[in-house]
Amino acid sequence: MTGHGPFDSEQGERARQTVMRLLAATGGAAGDFAGEVLAGRRRPHELLAHGPLLDEFVRDAQGWWKLVDALPAEERQRLAAEAWPSLERQVGELATLDVDDEVAELEELAALAQGAPAPSQRTRDDDEDDDWSGRSYLEPL
Repeated sequence: MTGHGPFDSEQGERARQTVMRLLAATGGAAGDFAGEVLAGRRRPHELLAHGPLLDEFVRDAQGWWKLVDALPAEERQRLAAEAWPSLERQVGELATLDVDDEVAELEELAALAQGAPAPSQRTRDDDEDDDWSGRSYLEPL
């Protein structure tokens, strides 16, 4: 361990903001909480004190714990040795991710899952007639 957290830098803060934007786009209790963080009304560490999310987190953690326990000892040791470098790499990837397209896709999926009409597709600056691959050859462009 390097003695500092992976989010204790400018890159880490960009990664945190990316994660919160992605989470907010999913809707539900976690998405609502992330929206509150993005709006500045909550702090990310408060997530573990938020009842509905805490319960979900504990259930998920127990499931992961069982999966890891089922692995052979050598595999667990290898994963433990690679955990910190892997986390730092993932934080770096999140910090540089262009998240706008992913947020739009998650918002559509969340709307579909909740039975609401999906948000309209973002408009394109270029001519949409070039998107012919999914059209019948008889359909006018």
